[in-house]
Amino acid sequence: MHEYSLAMDLMESVLTTAEDNNAKIVNRISVKVGRIAHVNPMQLEFCLKSIGEGTIAENASYSFEYIDPEIKCACGYFGKPDETEDDLDMLEYLVSLICPLCGKNVEVIGGTELVVDSIDID
Repeated sequence: MHEYSLAMDLMESVLTTAEDNNAKIVNRISVKVGRIAHVNPMQLEFCLKSIGEGTIAENASYSFEYIDPEIKCACGYFGKPDETEDDLDMLEYLVSLICPLCGKNVEVIGGTELVVDSIDID
């Protein structure tokens, strides 16, 4: 489960930021997850809660927002791929994706992120 190592990094960032701002408690942590980041938000939340035990983030709540993939082409095209039914289909789609303008392969430039978006502290 690679979510545990990702959660370790995220929690370290959260706690460092909270301590730098003299927080006594972390109330809420908002995380942005790219739709093609290969991260399961439910597993990530479980790991974050486990790692947060005994810290000022012990009782924090979590919210997750998905970031859609974005693509670009050497011809100048920039945009989002067509919608698919689920993330697995999205991955298969992106592997074979071609530019809607020129027909060449595109570069995926967004949708793989995993970032702490905001931290609510007291």
